[in-house]
Amino acid sequence: MLPRKVSTALVDADIIAYSCGFAVQETTYQTEDGELFPTLGKAKKHIEEKKLDNQEVMAFVEAEPLRHALQLCKNLLLRVHERLQSEEMELYLTGVDNFRDTVATIRPYKGNRVAAKPLHYADIRKYLIEVWEATVIDGMEADDALGIKQTEDSCIVTIDKDLNMIPGMHYNWRTDKVYEVTELEALRTFYLQLLTGDTTDNIPGVPGIGTARADKLLRGKTDEEEMYWIALCTYATQYSKPYEAMLENARLLWILRSEEEQWTSKF
Repeated sequence: MLPRKVSTALVDADIIAYSCGFAVQETTYQTEDGELFPTLGKAKKHIEEKKLDNQEVMAFVEAEPLRHALQLCKNLLLRVHERLQSEEMELYLTGVDNFRDTVATIRPYKGNRVAAKPLHYADIRKYLIEVWEATVIDGMEADDALGIKQTEDSCIVTIDKDLNMIPGMHYNWRTDKVYEVTELEALRTFYLQLLTGDTTDNIPGVPGIGTARADKLLRGKTDEEEMYWIALCTYATQYSKPYEAMLENARLLWILRSEEEQWTSKF
């Protein structure tokens, strides 16, 4: 059962392009002594155990035909439509000139991402744009478009937990869960990330503060001002300019709810 009727399914098409692309390809790792491994970690462990110092690891990628990846995309989107029974479906893809690139000074935004895109990535994006009329968002991320477009009767469709800082209905196709995020839950998700950072996007947070510690600091808090001062005082234990560091991380983490908005302190 859905909490209420869904007018528009707001789909994170970035993740679809990646997940369907990676689903039809396989990477094999080979060490210089000819051994093959399914993961880079196992290849490096082999080098360490055999004391094969300074050996390089070569990666070989094989992909199924493009049509297999496109069929996965189609099946997934049809499943989303069947599950939500929405009147409309809007897909969003990230374009160029993300404002976060200029905000980040502590570390380059997403500067730790070195993994290659799926072999069929460009063709999958083209398919999503031409067949499913996905909108390419420049200047920000697809996540921001979902945050801006979310209303009381729309539903964000993604497997990315970061979107839980946006109130309203959500659908995770991996778990097949439709759930509601309250305003308080959305704020708590944001402040948890503000404390812990986001390793995926190269956002540091407060060094030494993990999920368990952040959860303990914010547990039972129902007022945003209280969450704010907890976060700022925690930043002050590790940064010489705590407000500036927290402001930068907040603007990197905050998913927009309007095009003109950037996160600013209310207190």
